[in-house]
This record gives sequence, structure tokens and C-alpha cells, in this order.
Amino acid sequence: MVSGGFLMNYKVLYRKYRPDGFDSLIGQKHVVDILKNSIKEQKLAHAYLFSGPRGTGKTSTARILAKSINCLDNKAGIACGKCENCLSFNGNPDIIEIDAASNNGVDEIRELINNVKIMPTSLKYKVYIIDEVHMLSQSAFNALLLTLEEPPAHVIFILATTNLESVPITIVSRCQRFEFHRIIDQDIIDRLKFVCDEEKIEYEIDGLQEIATLADGGLRDALSILDQLSKNEEIITSALVSKEIGSISNKKIEDLLVYLDKNDINGIENLFNDLQSANLNYKVFIKKLILILSEKSVKVLSNPEISKLSFDDYKNLVIELNNILMKINISVNPYLLIKMIVLSYIENAKFNDSIEVKNKETEMPKKLEKKVEKSLENIEKNRIEPKKNIVQNVEEKNVDIRINNCFVGATKNNLNEMKNKWDEFINNLDDALIKGIVTDTLVVAASNDYAIMEVTIPHGDIELNAKIDLFEDLFNKKYNFKYKFVFIDENKWQKEKLEYINNLKRGYKYTLIEETKEKLNNDIDISDVADIFDINKIEVE
Repeated sequence: MVSGGFLMNYKVLYRKYRPDGFDSLIGQKHVVDILKNSIKEQKLAHAYLFSGPRGTGKTSTARILAKSINCLDNKAGIACGKCENCLSFNGNPDIIEIDAASNNGVDEIRELINNVKIMPTSLKYKVYIIDEVHMLSQSAFNALLLTLEEPPAHVIFILATTNLESVPITIVSRCQRFEFHRIIDQDIIDRLKFVCDEEKIEYEIDGLQEIATLADGGLRDALSILDQLSKNEEIITSALVSKEIGSISNKKIEDLLVYLDKNDINGIENLFNDLQSANLNYKVFIKKLILILSEKSVKVLSNPEISKLSFDDYKNLVIELNNILMKINISVNPYLLIKMIVLSYIENAKFNDSIEVKNKETEMPKKLEKKVEKSLENIEKNRIEPKKNIVQNVEEKNVDIRINNCFVGATKNNLNEMKNKWDEFINNLDDALIKGIVTDTLVVAASNDYAIMEVTIPHGDIELNAKIDLFEDLFNKKYNFKYKFVFIDENKWQKEKLEYINNLKRGYKYTLIEETKEKLNNDIDISDVADIFDINKIEVE
């Protein structure tokens, strides 16, 4: 075990085991192969851009590249590690490393540019490594651009970033770009085993697996976690990782699936309350939940009787959770959002309606079936597309009506004004629950009287539209307006927006429609069916 005593010369594990050559880089073979071949063939770019998640080897690769191109005896693109240039590499004045997070001003970049003209003191190439380059100011980028366009032959730039989207396209286009991938868990586990063996750290494989999951594809983070846990002088186990780092056991997730299958809402509520109070890493929670759901779906596919949820249910739940993982805002209560998704798959809530519909369809007289089929055939035959689908309840109908009415008077000025007020409204909400629900909404269209809000959380529009009166009352009282809101799923919004554009091209004029005030009658008399499916009564584009 690593001694618990204080050592002046102690070096943290991620620095001690940082890769010092291409062969020791983990998980980036696609990058290594191209760079090695470029060095071997002496076809070097004047500027490189490394992008990807943190802890995946971008800065290490930059240093290895800088060392390899200056090696006096590199073979197959690999630095020898023995020549004069290799031995003097660390601390060599021709290798300039800049942290853009703390040196992001135009003055620092101008100083860099002035020094670019100076020839290397001892190496063949002067190499500038700019880490977190996306943190540079716009003026600094502009200054850097001039040098990247016509750099001296003795200078090579290597830029690294975790946020490629924030790097101006003018900079990106002048660099040879490499995308670094998240390192797979097995590669991380293998590296952790090697380090543990070298450092005499006792471990169990499930503990290393837990660390790999927490690291989320970053080897540096994995080594940092291992370093932290090794100070306890305990065997690295899954239980130790959960206790010290805030992970979640597979048992908890399996319990969640049991509650889901049994329609146990209280069980789900209590479990999520425990997770939230424990302040766990929600990304790890979602990742592990997706993994176990995927495993369960395979079992259900081979034996549907083991679960009330179908394979498609598990598949859709995995897809929705994965979307949350990519889009969720860290400032939002993540467990509330995840819980909403999970609860939407409760068997009673999901299947009762479909069972009722199925029973009604079975009881439907054959004569009525033929009428329906004939009407639908006529619609298809005449290629008449209804502007809006026939809806089964007043809430759904009013959603479509409000979207229509917003389109009537929607303007860019109204949109911008509503965006500002909506953001201000959310930020000033005192109720944490309400705030958590509406945070992931975006105003996408607005008129003088109506506003459409896109909802990024699956099924979130259903939840929000059910509480529409509450949001309208709070908002209108604050700003002395009489706005009517409508919340819409992001996928449906894309369809609505496209339909709106196509309608305008066809010359369709949007007019105000009065909202439905009474509940629609679900008990339909058979004699009314002909009217319901009458082509002339269907609103067309």
C-alpha cells in the first residue's frame, strides 16, 4: 500500500504515469498512427488542433509530438529518448506551453507573436502548445490568426481544447484537426491495474470498474480518483468508491427496475430522494442506469414474460436517458428530471389507455369498422392531408390551437422580448420544484398574446401543459400581461416549424381559432361517426 506519511518528493499518479511516448498513449490509436506516419514521412503541418473530452491525452500527445519532431534519431516517428534533444526536452526554452485559461488576453498573444520570429536556440522546431485555446479572447484570436496564416518555417503550433465549438472557424480551418475520443472503460481498467501493481495498491476488480465508470472516459480523472482512494490504505473496492466518491451501487439501480416493473411509485420516490440527498454524480447514475437497462432489455427480448415492460419500452427509456445525458443542464435538479422520465414508464400510466383502446376496438361493430376504413381510404385516395390531427381531448386540441394562434402574430421583436422576460421569470422563481420543471424550456415563438416554449426533456411538455394555468398566472401577475402559453416537445416543434414554412410558401393564411372550452365527449354515438370522418369537415392545409 502507499504510505500514509507525507513525502516531499511525492508525485501524484496522473503525473507520474503520464505518457512519455506514442506507444504509451491509451485509447487514441487513430491519432497516434497518423502523427507517427507524418513524422516518418516528414509531412508536418504548421498547426495542429487537438479537441475532445478532458483527460483523454491531448496535452500529453502535444508534448510527445513536440519531442518526436525534434528528436535527432526518431525511428518510425517515435522519439528515441536518448539523444541530446530528447534529454533536454523538459524545460527547453524552445518548447513554450501556454495555458489560455490564465493567459487569454491580446497582450500575451502579441508577445508570443513577437517571439515567433526568433529562431530556436537548440531544437529544430520551436513549438507552441496552447492549452484550452477556446478561452482566448476574440481580440487574441484575431492576433493569433495572422500568425497562423503565414507562420515561420521553424514554428509549429499545437492547440488543445475541450470546447471546439468556441474556437472560431477561421482558426480551425488553418489547423490539422484531430478528435480525441473518450477512453473505453476496459482500457482504463487495464491501466489502473498496471498502476496498482506498480504502486503496490491492493484492489478488487469491481473497485477499478467503479472508478472507470466515474472517470467517464478520462484516464487522468481515473488516476486522480485512484490516488485519492489509495490514501485510505484500504483495499480499493466498489463499496469504498461508492462511500468516498459518491457513486451508486448496481443494487440501487436494480431496485429501481423492480419498483418500475411493480408500478411502485413510492419506492421510486424514496429511492430518488435518497440519491438526491447523497449528492451523487448524476452522470454516472444515468450511465449505469442505461447499462443495466440495456442488459435487462436483452433478457426481455428473449423472454417477454419476465417483465411487464416490453423490449421497446426499455429501448425508448434508454434513448430518452441518453438524450438527457447529452443535453441536461447541470444547474437543474437532474434527479427530478430523471425521475419524471422513469415515472412516465409506470405500467399503469403507460398501458391502461392502450388496453382500453384495444378493448374498444375489439367491441366495435363490424359495420362501424368498415365506415372508418372507407373514410380513411378516401382521405388517402384524394391525398388530403389534415392540417392538424384529430385529437381526443381538449388539452391536446388547445395545444394545436395555441400554436396556430401564436403563428398569426409572431414577430422577431416579440420573440426577443419574451425570451428576456422568460429567462428573468425563471431566475426569480422562489419555488425550487417549479423552477426545476421550467428551467429546460426555451421560447421559440411569440406574438402579442401567445408564446411557444420548446421543452428539451422527454414528456416534459405534457407535465408543463398540465400546469399551464399556474405558469400563466405567475408570469402575467409579475409583468401585468395576459399571455397564453403552450409548451411543445422539441421534436414536435421541428415539425411545426417546417409545416409553418411550407404553409407560408403555399400562401396559407393563419387566422385566430377560438379555444375549446368544454371537454370533448369520449362516449361517441355510432351515428356520429360519419360526421367525424367526413372529409369536408377536416381542416386542410
